[in-house]
Amino acid sequence: MIEIVATPSPAMIQDLGRVGYQKFGVPVSGVMDEVSARLANYLVGNPDNCPVIEFTVGGLILRFHSSSVFAVTGEAEVLLNDYPLEPWRSYWAKRGDVLKVRLRKGMYGYIALAGGIDCPRILESCSTYVRAKFGRPLKPGDKLSLGYAILTGKAGKTIPRKFIPNLWGDKTIRVILGPNIEHFTAQGIRTFLSSEYEVTPESDRMGYRLEGPKIEHSERGAGIVTEPIPLGAVQVPANGKPIIMLADRQTTGGYAKIATVIRVDIPKVAQTRPGEKLRFKPISVQKAIKELRKREITMKALRKAINDEWFLYKIKVRGKEFLAFSGTKD
Repeated sequence: MIEIVATPSPAMIQDLGRVGYQKFGVPVSGVMDEVSARLANYLVGNPDNCPVIEFTVGGLILRFHSSSVFAVTGEAEVLLNDYPLEPWRSYWAKRGDVLKVRLRKGMYGYIALAGGIDCPRILESCSTYVRAKFGRPLKPGDKLSLGYAILTGKAGKTIPRKFIPNLWGDKTIRVILGPNIEHFTAQGIRTFLSSEYEVTPESDRMGYRLEGPKIEHSERGAGIVTEPIPLGAVQVPANGKPIIMLADRQTTGGYAKIATVIRVDIPKVAQTRPGEKLRFKPISVQKAIKELRKREITMKALRKAINDEWFLYKIKVRGKEFLAFSGTKD
């Protein structure tokens, strides 16, 4: 068991979301940065969809009431009994130890615990969705039971620096134009693709509201017949200011969508703080699929390397980059 001691900023239990319930009007929810959350689980030997603690900028403090193996991912400051540790690595904690985390960069960090968090499932998911009262943010005094796990050999796992996702640097976001592109003028599309947009403080898990040059609608206007909203949809209401729809987005909406952020770049959007800026670059559906396949190959290779204690390398053969395994560092 662990106990929440303090939550300087919001923290919640999340997994990969409620898949298959949008047709009933239930948002997917789940982690905002699926790559960092999945890597945290890999480091402690959990499956991809195991519940984790998602914390925000101010972090949180928790106390261990039993021995456990844990990992923290994100650009975070990590202290165990006030002793500094590195993120992107698994550690052993004993009963009475106190873990403090907060973010240096980005908006979201993740704590995974070996065996996962034992929590009630609502529609097959532990994800917190505050608007529907599917769970609630964590608060001081909350005690969370952990799932059973064999802890031997799970501490000391690490992700090589070269494989830690770069989500805090370049903020050029790749998008697929449409599906309501006819609702925008040619000038409006040029404005969207050539301008910087700043994430505003009104942004949340439902969507990131952006401030920047106004995007011009065509004579068709901003309204459409209500239709499904995919992850990463960029809605543009009548004021011409885009909104990127994220984990807690509603299932349908009636604003025209100028583009959709590709799946691979969603974590980069999610890790953008208010006041930071984004730019958009068009990409084809075929290239977006290729990028997603490439990411998933890398994720599977990382999981194998972490669990099987193999060393993972990037190598180039005739100018093309590949992943390779080795049983030694040499």
